[in-house]
Amino acid sequence: MVEISKIIDQNPWWKGKEFQFWKYDEHLAKYEIAKFKIHRKFVSPQSNNVYSISGPRQAGKTTWIKLMIRDLLDKEEIDASSVCYFSCDTLLSRSRKELRKVLDYFLERLAKFDKGFIFLDEVSYVKDWAFEIKNLADSGKLSKISLFLSGSPLGIKEVEFLPGRHVEGNRYFLKPLSFREFVLNILNLDVYWLRYLSSDVKLIEGLTLLKEKLEKNWLTLDEEFEVIKQKIESLLPFKDALDFLLNFYLRTGGFPSSIESYLINKKIERKIYETIVNVILSDISKRGKSEDIAKQVLYALIKRIGSAYDFRALTKDLEEGISVNTIIDYLKVFEDSFLIKTLYSYDFEKKQKRQKGNKKVYFTDPFLFYSILSWLEGKDGFEATEDILTSEEKISQVLEMITFSSLQRTKEIPLIRDSSTFLWFYYDKKGEIDFILKQESNEYLGVEVKYQPEVPKKIREIPMVKNYIILSKDTFEASERVLIVPISLFLALIKSSDYHL
Repeated sequence: MVEISKIIDQNPWWKGKEFQFWKYDEHLAKYEIAKFKIHRKFVSPQSNNVYSISGPRQAGKTTWIKLMIRDLLDKEEIDASSVCYFSCDTLLSRSRKELRKVLDYFLERLAKFDKGFIFLDEVSYVKDWAFEIKNLADSGKLSKISLFLSGSPLGIKEVEFLPGRHVEGNRYFLKPLSFREFVLNILNLDVYWLRYLSSDVKLIEGLTLLKEKLEKNWLTLDEEFEVIKQKIESLLPFKDALDFLLNFYLRTGGFPSSIESYLINKKIERKIYETIVNVILSDISKRGKSEDIAKQVLYALIKRIGSAYDFRALTKDLEEGISVNTIIDYLKVFEDSFLIKTLYSYDFEKKQKRQKGNKKVYFTDPFLFYSILSWLEGKDGFEATEDILTSEEKISQVLEMITFSSLQRTKEIPLIRDSSTFLWFYYDKKGEIDFILKQESNEYLGVEVKYQPEVPKKIREIPMVKNYIILSKDTFEASERVLIVPISLFLALIKSSDYHL
């Protein structure tokens, strides 16, 4: 059984608000000394509500929780003893019985307060945890409590089994930073660090002016086409600064550790890649899957980045006897872990995704992609990254991956709205369109990645799609239906939905 001392040790602020726990907390101490600090939004907690925070490991969920606890403790009306935290990955048996003991202890402690806060971190480590929360909610024991649950999707998806328990509208994603989020956070750096990144005085001055410009401008892609054009055009004077930052992001992706390492060292330490690989191996093991088959499936996916195919095609790269059903099973594990995301093709006649048509599979962050590649090929992670970024064709594939990730975040809501309900690609005998985005007006917007010095004047157009945005390397041109824009400007403006922290 879990020891009470273990629970108390995880709540050092119970000593009193005067105790500066963040000096001794592993995550907050690391956050305080970091040069690159991510500023994410907090949730306004309400009693008798359950909040779920899901996202891949290493994205910063625990740090976010500790920062939110510190923010709560700064409020005069909140007693330090009314805030309770427990990391469920410290439970030895991973059983509901142990979790119940932790919750019983918290609830007994919180009985004297008008409102209390419970944070269960990495709750997905506990088998059948959702049933324990359901029992508490049904018994009315959470009526004065704001309950926060965090975890990787392997377990946090069980929150779906809590209907009517005040979790509706309270589900959030915490993912690696999108390019826009990365830019806004980089621009929070002291000017010393901006100068450390580049000795180009003109570039640094542009970066300092860019922050205010970006904070006032963003795109959801539901705007009128002329408005989209105007907002992108307003960033043209900052193209050199945004190209510079995109070159940074291409190497680091949106993980805090990779960004920090590159910022300080101008390369990424080997241990950062190894940590990501260890996380992947841990998830594979927890699901009882074979590491060898997982490696084969991942390698087959890497070979086909940006290509459309039927999953049966993957069997060509796997050992004989590994069935399509096995491949699909492994893909689901990877998708549940936020490692990959499937992009479906669209059927305009039926107005829905083609369940049986060809699909594309993208890695959800470029740093995940590089880490997996280094693991599969036995290369140093940073060397593998630099090898990829020497090829314009491969850079284009990575940018297509980043574009997909940014587009899916525009309207994504946990459980309620998956990206497959508003974002697809299209193909027929005559060709393909990279992305089809359904706008709130029910019009369709086509998005194509053409990362090359010169973009062809004529592009593939179909009558079902009203307007097109072509993402170029340098070109900016506008016509009635087609807008060609530098990709760094476009990605810097794409805003994630309010359900992304």
